[in-house]
Amino acid sequence: MSDPTHMLPASCSSARFLSARSAKSYQTYMLEVSDGVVLLPGDDVLAIGSDKELVQVIIGYPRHDASGKKRMTAGLKYVRKLAPTDVERLEENQRKQDAAVILCKEQVRAAKLPIHLVNCELSFSGKQYVFYFTAETRVDFRTLVSALSRSLKAKVQMWQIGSRDETRFFPTVGMCGRELCCNTFLKEIKPVSLKCARVQNLSLNPGKITGVCGKLMCCLRYETYEYADASGTDVKKKPREGAAQ
Repeated sequence: MSDPTHMLPASCSSARFLSARSAKSYQTYMLEVSDGVVLLPGDDVLAIGSDKELVQVIIGYPRHDASGKKRMTAGLKYVRKLAPTDVERLEENQRKQDAAVILCKEQVRAAKLPIHLVNCELSFSGKQYVFYFTAETRVDFRTLVSALSRSLKAKVQMWQIGSRDETRFFPTVGMCGRELCCNTFLKEIKPVSLKCARVQNLSLNPGKITGVCGKLMCCLRYETYEYADASGTDVKKKPREGAAQ
């Protein structure tokens, strides 16, 4: 990242909320840290929330106001840095996750559900499994959740995600030769329309403007508005009055 503050030590004397990213799902959260705690970008920590208990990776400072009003919607509270015993538990949890994925796939096949299982997350305490899946339509998975909960002896959640979100789970290199934007710094995946390519006079060949996820590349949005301003085009509506045609 080009921002020099990204690599500075993060101390609670300067900020109570830091930006953290899930080590597995690449989701970002705001992390509440107590006074006196100093964290560096890349530190592995344990954090908990109202419905989550995850291992996070510190990635930098928050980019918006310091009031904290917007942050608590996806907030987590810092518990501690990972100790050697925590690492051992993570390794054990990984083995449990792998076994849970196999079990879930078997249950899906047995129930003939139109589900493609993407990933599984096990909370640090081992009390909750979250399965991420894609499907063409809405799926009634209540019976599947009950069966998995009985077999795993833990709380089970099933989260349906889209193809863009599916790509975020796996570190992948795009056609530009760099890691995908959604795997590195994008906190929110916004919709991209074909007009973004037209405004920039780009080729409309699907092979050149489609990302790994099968949708239009997120980076098509980056310079769209600069090109629109230069040509006098309103991306959302129509060319501005007086603009050259």
